[in-house]
Amino acid sequence: MKQGYVLKIGMLVVAALLVASCGKREEESQWQQKMRQVAELGTVQYTVQKVISNSDETWQIFGDRKILFSFKAVVKAGIDMEKFDPGTIDIRENKKKGTKSIAMELPQPVILSYNIRPDDVKMIYSQVSLLRTDYSNEERDAIVSAGELELKTDRELTEMILRDARQNAVMFVEMLLRQSGFTEVDITFAKEGKDGK
Repeated sequence: MKQGYVLKIGMLVVAALLVASCGKREEESQWQQKMRQVAELGTVQYTVQKVISNSDETWQIFGDRKILFSFKAVVKAGIDMEKFDPGTIDIRENKKKGTKSIAMELPQPVILSYNIRPDDVKMIYSQVSLLRTDYSNEERDAIVSAGELELKTDRELTEMILRDARQNAVMFVEMLLRQSGFTEVDITFAKEGKDGK
């Protein structure tokens, strides 16, 4: 089975309430609760175009058959905020210098969803010898399913998406925290395995 990818990248902003009340010391508990209430902080969206081919030449005497599919998948990645630990937040204020700093640890980014609409799966080529039967619906579904599995288990693609999700999460959260009055922001990520990964 052969495959190919075409990638389009988009940026998501899914957490408008992330630091809505970050200004005052007495509101820190409410702010931490809001961090937990955001289910997902989606930071990157990829549109992946994948091509899958299948060539069945088992019965050479009867000829061969070939089929080629193309499908588009929308892959979203970001932070699962249900795994966020408010205990990792460290806020310090220096009234003399007029500075306020915050350090926090976010969960490692994950793939939040793969979305492949039926309309985005297209057969773009089919060739069947006269003595062979055409691909059945079950066989076609199996070929497309195998392509979807290859997409989900493509380590290089996954690592690239998660790297971008990590960078965007830092940029997005840091921007919101600075808008909320923090002059120094330090964002790190939980070690692999700490959040169940």
